[in-house]
Amino acid sequence: MAKRNAFISASRPVVTVNAKELLRELTSDRPNDKSMAMALRNLIEPKIKERQEELERKFEAHPVTVELNAGPRASNTSGALGGYGNLFSFIGFSSGDDPTKVISRIFEEKIRFKVQRAGKTGKYRVTFFIPSTEEIYGLTSIPWMTGKSWVKSLETGDLTNLGQYLYSAAGFSSSSSGTGIQATNKSSGVTLRRTPYVGKLIEDFKKRLLKLDR
Repeated sequence: MAKRNAFISASRPVVTVNAKELLRELTSDRPNDKSMAMALRNLIEPKIKERQEELERKFEAHPVTVELNAGPRASNTSGALGGYGNLFSFIGFSSGDDPTKVISRIFEEKIRFKVQRAGKTGKYRVTFFIPSTEEIYGLTSIPWMTGKSWVKSLETGDLTNLGQYLYSAAGFSSSSSGTGIQATNKSSGVTLRRTPYVGKLIEDFKKRLLKLDR
């Protein structure tokens, strides 16, 4: 329960757009600002829901998500490790972990919006409360490296101290994931390739929100 409370209380940045184009779809005989705002909300809510569901689908279908969800014996289908081992054991998750679940929850639960009149202009402002990359980084810590996000590390290619990563589908008794270890005297020569992931998905989602009239 404590983890869920921490998740819900995470900060949310704001994106603001002018609803001028959307208002052209509404009749002009609304009796007051409140009813106009409600009409606008009813108009754009399904548009936002459509874009939110598209974001969720793209996240679930992303090669990194698919590979991590396949667990410690997955193939490196994302290509982030050059085909060797897999991201689940490389990052160091424990067998049974579900590292992408928290991101799925964020995309499902943390997208909100409100409608307000923009001063005396006769226009209305739609303000979106959406997850930020920093929020997601803060909730995706590497299991054995407090304060460092595995999502950010994938996006930047910055995951140090893993030059001795060794993978075996047969497994290692001392491995938390079951299939990957850090050896002190051997090196696989594996390097992590920068892979666009959550940051790009969020930026693409923002662009789609700014075009609600389409």
